[in-house]
Amino acid sequence: MKSKLVTLICLLVIGIGQGFAQTKTTEDAKFQFNTPEHYMDGYSLNFQYQDGKALHMAFDKGKAQYEWISGPRTGKGNSDIPYRSRKIGENLYLVNWHETGLKDYLTIIFDLDKMIIHTSIIVGYENQPDRPLKTVFLTGVIDHLKTSK
Repeated sequence: MKSKLVTLICLLVIGIGQGFAQTKTTEDAKFQFNTPEHYMDGYSLNFQYQDGKALHMAFDKGKAQYEWISGPRTGKGNSDIPYRSRKIGENLYLVNWHETGLKDYLTIIFDLDKMIIHTSIIVGYENQPDRPLKTVFLTGVIDHLKTSK
């Protein structure tokens, strides 16, 4: 009987503790997951994919811009694209943005020590006949890296 009473008390204490633990919200914990960070602000660079296509890219005031400088889309690009980034290592940044007008979603890792990028892009996710869905998963070489930091 005594062991059953001890077991019941332990279960009640654990249950009450679990109940309180489940009531904490992310607001109480002060997490800032929704705060965009702009670690790439002030950087501009060119990068070239292994197939010869190349882009110029610049970041300023939480916005990205790019222009194709080599390949079939030369001269085309976009600007004033809100971006988010995280520092994931020394001179290593994870960047993403959503080009809602084009229906593209990009995730890019910039390794500024090795001077390479890795991209994962969903192009034309709306899958229209004039712009069919495709995915891009490529590595490129960075050159002409400049910073105003």
